[in-house]
Amino acid sequence: MRILHTGDLHMDSPFCGSSLAVSEKRREMQRELLGRIFDVAVEEGCQMILIAGDLFDSRYVTPETEKYVKELFSRINMPVVISPGNHDPYVTGSFYKSIPLSENVYVFSSSELQRFDFPELGASVYGYAFTSQSMTSDPLAGQADASLNGNIALLCAHGELSALVSRYCPLDPKNIVNMGIDYAALGHVHKQGDNGGEYQNIRYCGFPEGRSFDELHEGTVIIADVEKDGCVSVRRRVVSKQRYEIVELDVSGCFVREDIAKKIRESAEKLGDVENTNLRVCLVGSAEPSLIGEITSDMSDLAGDLASLEIKDLTYPVEDISSLKADISVRGAFYNALYSGLTSDDPEVRARHVRALQIGLAAIDGRRIPLEESEA
Repeated sequence: MRILHTGDLHMDSPFCGSSLAVSEKRREMQRELLGRIFDVAVEEGCQMILIAGDLFDSRYVTPETEKYVKELFSRINMPVVISPGNHDPYVTGSFYKSIPLSENVYVFSSSELQRFDFPELGASVYGYAFTSQSMTSDPLAGQADASLNGNIALLCAHGELSALVSRYCPLDPKNIVNMGIDYAALGHVHKQGDNGGEYQNIRYCGFPEGRSFDELHEGTVIIADVEKDGCVSVRRRVVSKQRYEIVELDVSGCFVREDIAKKIRESAEKLGDVENTNLRVCLVGSAEPSLIGEITSDMSDLAGDLASLEIKDLTYPVEDISSLKADISVRGAFYNALYSGLTSDDPEVRARHVRALQIGLAAIDGRRIPLEESEA
């Protein structure tokens, strides 16, 4: 049988960093995203949709989203199975418990393992629901062999795979295997392409569309062809429009604002689909602090057709770097203490050390410490 596996849409996310108008637009786009996902299910000839939790970002669902989702469910001519997650648990007042849904929608309602049978498809779907924002035990532990009823055995679940201890339902892959599950459709981990390692029939759907810079590139859903005894063929379909991208630009040798502006524009053009791209540009290398200040203080002409533009300053102040390594003062000692991190291959380590150098040199020199937006 063919299924569409998705989850972690986080509909009605607040998008707190955006204006009210932009936030409203993004929530509307999330509704359109779910519509595209259902269109893909029909186009691909799927026989079932599995939603592995966190369809909504919280228990509160706006009237617009409530109406849209309810109507969308009723129009799709296939079963939709949902495992409520830690963001949208099955609780009093939640969408799942308070809104009457069409007969083709099956929602798990207990923290204990449940099963829905679909004899016309020769399939059974196992799963459970978060009934609060945390769940600390594995509902699959000690369960009977699911293959004994002769159906294709599917698992639709929200949880943290291979975690010994977790607030978000620790799942032991061995319990999934011991149950005879043919395909485990998991949600909670947003990383694209993540799966159960050696267990190729255990998959996380990943995010269908990024909401911030911790969800990079295009979002996807999984199309899985599942046969009895765990014979599974899996592929991904891109369903996102909005995307988040991060680029590093070395601005060493840039002496005027236009030099850096040109580099930013060229980077955006290389990515393509500019109007749907949210871009973070990390400026690296050595540069005059005044030049960087000129760029970051006014970006109104730099964003162009981008959905959004963010600039992060990770540069060295140019007048200090050439002599710091041999400097015998405290400034040189401080630089050399940070040197291994400043030249690390890991961009996160490098970013932390660059920030430490910026703050430390400013403090040593008695200058105002430059604040980032998150520190202001």
